[in-house]
Amino acid sequence: MKSLIRTKVGYFEIEDSITLEDLEKNKENLKIISVQEIFKNLENIILNSRKEELFLNGVKLTFELPDGIYNIYSKDSRYIGLGVVKDNLLKRDIVI
Repeated sequence: MKSLIRTKVGYFEIEDSITLEDLEKNKENLKIISVQEIFKNLENIILNSRKEELFLNGVKLTFELPDGIYNIYSKDSRYIGLGVVKDNLLKRDIVI
């Protein structure tokens, strides 16, 4: 293979993309997609202050949830990032 053009990833399609040149020219008029929007189809986990501190320090937390990827929020609705539950343990994946 000499080249590959990805035309779709999830619900993002190449028709909605722009070039870096267009980005530089039209910064003020662009709709920026938030991380929350990208992962809006994932379930949410809300952490209290103590669990948030542990989570951010890399401690695995016990949650009886199906294995998968989850959006992680603080108790005051601040988006923290993504976490992964496996075997009832939540661990950090991506912190924003």
